[in-house]
Amino acid sequence: MDVSGDRRIGLLVRGQFDSGDFAAFTGLGTVEWQGVTYSGVDDAIEIGETSGSTADGKAGLSITLSGVNPEVIALAELEEFQRRRVTVYLATFDDEGVITDGDVYFDGLADDLESDDNPDNPVLTLHCEQRALDLSRPRPFKYLPEDQKRRFPGDTIFDQVQIIQNQEDTWGR
Repeated sequence: MDVSGDRRIGLLVRGQFDSGDFAAFTGLGTVEWQGVTYSGVDDAIEIGETSGSTADGKAGLSITLSGVNPEVIALAELEEFQRRRVTVYLATFDDEGVITDGDVYFDGLADDLESDDNPDNPVLTLHCEQRALDLSRPRPFKYLPEDQKRRFPGDTIFDQVQIIQNQEDTWGR
């Protein structure tokens, strides 16, 4: 945590994965924020810079965790991490280490994972992309009865669309 005037500032990192949440912060001990308990990893976690533009398709952020147990690296490489939500909060702490305020610094999706099995300093780096980039991806789903039944067998809501579309109403006459 950094000290700024009379406040202490730290980062909270939360990754929501299938096997459970990863919640860590740049401090020692544990803190709770919005019902999630974050474990302190001090300087072992590093947050890369985020860019404010998605125009080039490269807006994102990297989260690096150093000094990781090799068994944790092996588990991370087996985890289905892509397209999972990752949120980084900028938080202020009081003198007792309790979070007084926090705001979202980055909210995105996990994209790529790099690992370095160096025995002296194993490192894990998770690259994330802005959630806004997801809006530009094509979606194979269309609002057709066949697509709806493929996703939800027995659902007939889109069967009524053609009937409604061709119906002539006499409202306001």
